[in-house]
Amino acid sequence: MLLLLLLSMSLLVARAVQQEELLYPPQYTGQRIVGGEDAPEGMAPYQISLQGANSGQHSCGGAIIDEHWILTAAHCIHGKAPNAFRVLTGTQDLQQNVSKYYYPDRIIEHCAYEPRKYRNDIALLHLNESIAFDNATQPVELSHEPLVPGDWLLLTGWGTLSLGGEVPAKLQRLEVEYVPFEQCREAHGNSSHVDIGHVCTYNDKGRGACHGDSGGPLVHNGKLVALVNWGMPCAKGKPDASASIAYYHDFIRTHLSLHESEAAAAGEEQPVWRSKSHCN
Repeated sequence: MLLLLLLSMSLLVARAVQQEELLYPPQYTGQRIVGGEDAPEGMAPYQISLQGANSGQHSCGGAIIDEHWILTAAHCIHGKAPNAFRVLTGTQDLQQNVSKYYYPDRIIEHCAYEPRKYRNDIALLHLNESIAFDNATQPVELSHEPLVPGDWLLLTGWGTLSLGGEVPAKLQRLEVEYVPFEQCREAHGNSSHVDIGHVCTYNDKGRGACHGDSGGPLVHNGKLVALVNWGMPCAKGKPDASASIAYYHDFIRTHLSLHESEAAAAGEEQPVWRSKSHCN
């Protein structure tokens, strides 16, 4: 009996150690920027907070790319209908804002999104009305330039300040360094979870993305280069992986153009689409 008890305890310890080494993407755990600081007023006017339509709780970040379109991570919207969400723009404080809510009427998830393999984790949200642009609310230009070692990116979001922590009221910012693909994959034990569709970034241990930053923007030279996908929660000393805007350029542009053509043909009478995959 004692032997069985000891064996069970050993298995539990081994399992716990193993779980500590697992990659927990934001869809399974909640994260926010760790080791960052409050963003200065006016920074990241393209940043949005993706929230539950009924709860009003922040769940993910995203970026405004057009008066009708938001980019975010596929895991943030997977399996849900457009009316499950609302989009908050033009604020850096979730508790004290005078900005506006917008509501998605269409979700376009990448056709090859693989939740368990962390691949193609990108999605488009179409809003039911045009975003009113002002000093606090602006679209961000998409980047198609390759990054090089030594490049620093601006990460912003309302993700938790620590693993299991609370969502901050004020938008956080952190400078993170680009990590080349091979170096990033090696840091993750040559895991196939790191693929060429990812942009990897790193700061120091204790500084990085966390739960709630998912789908949030990474910007270089004022242009959007990536959207937060997954990492070792949180800021455990390994690079974070984000969806590359340059890699998914065709997915983005194809669906924006396709929607414009459909809208013109239908006289702007667009139905509400449930969340489903679309191939480019």
